[in-house]
Amino acid sequence: MISELIDDATLNWLFEKSNPSVRYYTQTRLLGFGMDHPEVVESKMKIMTTGLVPKILDQQQEGGYWGKPLFNSFFGFFLCGPLYY
Repeated sequence: MISELIDDATLNWLFEKSNPSVRYYTQTRLLGFGMDHPEVVESKMKIMTTGLVPKILDQQQEGGYWGKPLFNSFFGFFLCGPLYY
């Protein structure tokens, strides 16, 4: 298993709670924890409340976009229909 190939210091760094995205990836991709594993569930929930993800989502507008929309809804529908909506 990969955990045998990674030294303890590196594994501890990957498991830091301050970066739940890296922790989640380490648990699920590197160590093969199941999606129902309690630590995976906790890490997944923390992604939405810790680090960059909530900062990015806080900038999202009510319409689901960031910044100013490129087109108003009338022109956006006709110009970018399947891509925009």
